[in-house]
Amino acid sequence: MKGIGFAPAAPLGAGYAAPTCRVTGGASSSRVAFDGFPLWAVTAVLAPGATLEWDGAHGDEGLYVTDGALTVGGRACPAGGAVIVEAQAPASVAAPEGAAVVHFGPHDAAVPGDGHYGPPAPPPHTVHVVGPGGVYAAVEPGRDTRMFADSSCPTCRITLFVTGRDEPYTSARHSHSADEILYVLRGEVRFGSRRLGPGDAVGIAGGHRYGFRSGREGFAFLNYRRDASSQTTQGDIPRLEGGRARGLTFVNDVR
Repeated sequence: MKGIGFAPAAPLGAGYAAPTCRVTGGASSSRVAFDGFPLWAVTAVLAPGATLEWDGAHGDEGLYVTDGALTVGGRACPAGGAVIVEAQAPASVAAPEGAAVVHFGPHDAAVPGDGHYGPPAPPPHTVHVVGPGGVYAAVEPGRDTRMFADSSCPTCRITLFVTGRDEPYTSARHSHSADEILYVLRGEVRFGSRRLGPGDAVGIAGGHRYGFRSGREGFAFLNYRRDASSQTTQGDIPRLEGGRARGLTFVNDVR
């Protein structure tokens, strides 16, 4: 993949396609992957009673709940929230009543350390359960952004957030220093002549300059990166991203 790659929504097949965990119980899924790209995503439906287990080497991963709920021990993550499984952490995530999720992770389990915050603290690591309010938020008329992780946590470097607009929007052309996956949840997102709808994804390499615009009804997408990132718009200097760095409202909807 050179710079940018597109992955249309695909039918779900039997099983759970994430390469780092195993499922007990029923599941159907499809994996989003781009040739030569270091990040992956999985769209999945977990049957009632299904459980995901991690016990080997893996990087920081994030699961966003689109329907139903996940549980980690006695903590519940409803639709609109996210579960962050930190690198190397053993974990068990259940869907007692069933759930639909979008699951992100890196192919390489090596801990990133080149970003602004350097490497995270060494294990033991843990699992964060973040409600729909997010840890940080930017909410204003027509806009809603919720950050579930922004790479500033002492023990993980993942960034995962959902952002959207309720009206037509055109971004400035810009680039990010980190690789990223955008996964469309609602509306339409256009990259030139390419139109993405719900379930479609795009992988964008760090340093690749791009812009996008929405359809008339706005959009919402998930954004996943494995490390801290700086954004550069034309003629501007790089600016560190994240809820803490940009002064977003500290919500701390952590369960």
